[in-house]
Parts: sequence; structure tokens; C-alpha cells
Amino acid sequence: MLALSVESHRTGCAVVDVAGELDLTGARKVLEKLDRLIAEGRVRVVLDMSGVSFCGAQAMSVLVRTRARAQREGGWLRLAAVPPHVRRVFVRTDLDRLFPHYPDVASAASGRSVSAPAPRVPEQKSGT
Repeated sequence: MLALSVESHRTGCAVVDVAGELDLTGARKVLEKLDRLIAEGRVRVVLDMSGVSFCGAQAMSVLVRTRARAQREGGWLRLAAVPPHVRRVFVRTDLDRLFPHYPDVASAASGRSVSAPAPRVPEQKSGT
């Protein structure tokens, strides 16, 4: 089950609150909502993911495509309050490079990320 709601932030961006699982069905719902917002000209979007319990590959694909579409229209898609278990998947897939860490909606709306993605350091093999 997935719940979505949209509010306007004082900065003028749209804030989409997501709660539940972003599985295949959830990814489709999010895509429809984000597509509708961008079609309406609301191209600066924060996705509040604090209530997300699962984020599958389809949802990640939707987020990447929507981010690109928003940028083409002169806007952006930022993810706020991504739970640690979901954030780890973004890091492992290098998607944290596209989606910086915003601890909350206010930070995402203003563009103040916690930090840039950590540089990747190759693992060292232990030698004898």
C-alpha cells in the first residue's frame, strides 16, 4: 500500500509525501503523480521519503527519469529524509551521486544538502 499527498512549500516547490512501499505498483503511482506535477509546470519537486519502507529498482528508475525530465524543464527533483535502509541502496548503486542527502524537506527545498557524496575509495586487498 502506498499513500501520496502533495503540498506547496513556502519556497514555491511541490512537496510530495510518500508513505509505504515503492514496489512496482508504488513506482507507477509515483510516476503518475510526478508526471502530472511536471505537466502542470511544477518542475521543482521534493519527494519526502521519510515514510518509505521499501524502494525497488522500478522506483529508482522512475526517480532517475523524473529527475532528468524536471531538469530538462528547468527544475529539479530532490529526495528528503530518505530512511537509512533505502539510502544504503542509493549508495551501493551510485545513485547518491544524483540524489544528494537532504535530511528534511526544508533542506531539500532550499538545496542545502548535508554533504557531497563521499568519494569512492577502491577496496584494498589484504596482502601477505
